[in-house]
Amino acid sequence: MNRPTLLITGVSSGVGLSLARHLAGRYRVVGVARKLDVARAALAGVDHLELIAADLARPDEVEACLDRVIDQVGAPSHVINNAGVNLPGRIDELGPGDLATSLQVNCLAPVAIMRRLLPHMADAGFGRIVNLTSGAPLNCFPGYAAYSASKAALNAATVTAAREHQEGNVRINLMSPGPVRSNMAPNASMDPAVCHATVDYLLHPDPATPTGRFFWLGYEIPLFPGLEGIRWLDGVASDRFRRIL
Repeated sequence: MNRPTLLITGVSSGVGLSLARHLAGRYRVVGVARKLDVARAALAGVDHLELIAADLARPDEVEACLDRVIDQVGAPSHVINNAGVNLPGRIDELGPGDLATSLQVNCLAPVAIMRRLLPHMADAGFGRIVNLTSGAPLNCFPGYAAYSASKAALNAATVTAAREHQEGNVRINLMSPGPVRSNMAPNASMDPAVCHATVDYLLHPDPATPTGRFFWLGYEIPLFPGLEGIRWLDGVASDRFRRIL
């Protein structure tokens, strides 16, 4: 069986681990993990799976990891950018590097992966990228500024990339797994497997698969408010918007 190659980041626990187990039967999975020994133990016995160590908080390791993947197995046609970090704290409590680390892992690393692999997908006329996000930037819960800001940046980058690559059956989407158990949320109510069906839908080869959208537990969630009536370049808006000056 000729399996397409699927790159998944953050496979040592939580959603990434669950997806690696779920998808290894249909894809040649290349799993990226910061804790390689933990990933090896958790995924022992899973066929069609290769593991590579990389700390996505380090840009040099992201690039080295991509070099190794492309050299060893070629450019993956499918990507799930799952790895993430949540460093809670109020704005006035965040450490000097908390926001930078959150942005690097949650946004800049996925963007680096897209930057390297999208040209290959465009040349091949096919590609699927699923970037894991959250409802956090839509809710802006107090105490989670770094996480919410980094996921908001990822959302914007993902939608922009999708609009830049609408041709050639390249589909790039956002997926929130829901309130599932992970290292970030060990007491959450749901098993990570609850997001499997949504991921299967987004990886489907059908050219009609949507792109540039946000999905959560089988639902499509709007990312943007209704902005009809705003003429950005003219600096005016219709009467449906409350004018304060």
